[in-house]
Amino acid sequence: MRTLFALALCLLLGPLAAQAGSANPCGSPFNPVPVIQPVQASPQLAAQDPAIDCFMWQTMVYLNWPAQPGQRGVPNPQAKLGDPGPTVWQTYKDYNEVYLPGGQQPAPWNDNFLTMQRLELRGMAAPRPSIRLLNSTSKVFGAANSHDGPMLDEIEQAQGGVLYDQNNQPVYYEMLVNEVNFQYIYTNQLYNSAQQNRYAQAKGIVLPSGSIELKAAWKVLTPEEASPPLRFLTARALLPGSQVPVTMGLVGLHVFQMPSSDFNQGFWATFSQVDNAPTLNGSGQPHYSFNNPQCRQCAVNDKTSKPTQVVQVFANNPDAQTVNAFMQDLIQQQAPNSALQYYQLIDVQWPNSPKAIGQPGAETPAPNGTPNTSTLINPVLETFLQKNAESCLGCHVYAGVAASAGSSKKHYQASFSFLFRHAQAPSLQSNLKSLAQQVEEASAKLQQGGAETRQ
Repeated sequence: MRTLFALALCLLLGPLAAQAGSANPCGSPFNPVPVIQPVQASPQLAAQDPAIDCFMWQTMVYLNWPAQPGQRGVPNPQAKLGDPGPTVWQTYKDYNEVYLPGGQQPAPWNDNFLTMQRLELRGMAAPRPSIRLLNSTSKVFGAANSHDGPMLDEIEQAQGGVLYDQNNQPVYYEMLVNEVNFQYIYTNQLYNSAQQNRYAQAKGIVLPSGSIELKAAWKVLTPEEASPPLRFLTARALLPGSQVPVTMGLVGLHVFQMPSSDFNQGFWATFSQVDNAPTLNGSGQPHYSFNNPQCRQCAVNDKTSKPTQVVQVFANNPDAQTVNAFMQDLIQQQAPNSALQYYQLIDVQWPNSPKAIGQPGAETPAPNGTPNTSTLINPVLETFLQKNAESCLGCHVYAGVAASAGSSKKHYQASFSFLFRHAQAPSLQSNLKSLAQQVEEASAKLQQGGAETRQ
């Protein structure tokens, strides 16, 4: 029903959106044009770059819509794009809230207990769930025992290396999942590494349609950058060694979305802030967050340099650029207070020949489905891996289940998500706690059923 509503709204408002800018940038006239509304586009679309670029831009609008107060992952229909407060994706579950020590059962989706607990551990007088609490060990891989950090403290990229902006401040990362993703893990107890192995062998792990996984990169904003008019999507966060939140600016965002069974390898979109860095041999501008145009001797994309002299080696896909121009113009007209107008889609990777994944007992690597491009890199998320044939999907086909004592030691497929590797084996204490939680939930259902019967 939600998908049909979104499709109807897109079809209704799409022509109006198209009038706001250039001709339909989405290719076929049957591909809905993105709208500045908190909706998700129908996954029934043409297998074409422009159509999928538009689909992911609609997702980007939805993700950055102000969230409904008190609810995770729900857009506030009364708000406008660019209004203050946490956005939809900023209320998603951090992977540390899903994969707990000892394979414990995580709190239900809308429970903010861990967020409040971590803030209380830092001695704050009152919990403030709007503060970012980011502690992924790295952009992709990460250690399975990094669950105790109560603040934004991880700065290492995949394959090593720290990215520093022109103020010598490191970039910080976080990884989050939406409700569809979380409920699949929660319902099937895949937060437990032993259960992961059993489930992958017996049924196969396949994230359902509508599942979203995000990897975000943040920089510390200067007072000038944090003042209106804003060119960054912002959040408040704690940094190591401080109890005073600072304003962070989003500089990069990976969005992995499983749209439907027609695209089993999913859509891999990556967005960047327009002031990050120049493209290789491209025309420049006076100021960048990660590049000094005056420094002719600076080593480019060098992990030993501080600050890092970043260059975007691979230019944005031409179709993506067309959609970017349309969306930036549309946002300027309809939501001029939103900093989303200063972001761009680099490209989307998707399968030309989708292949089935997650068969029972299937091992890595998973089939890549012959992607539309073999190269997809975000210069602030994979600064030091900017080479031909490096890509999101090319890496994530090797994503497997977590290691578990007593397992077959086989690397079963994990639906392209490295986050499954963070699951731990259950301890006796966590087993008892999980059993108690299950008993409590069952008792609550029985009481609810009895109350309905009496009515």
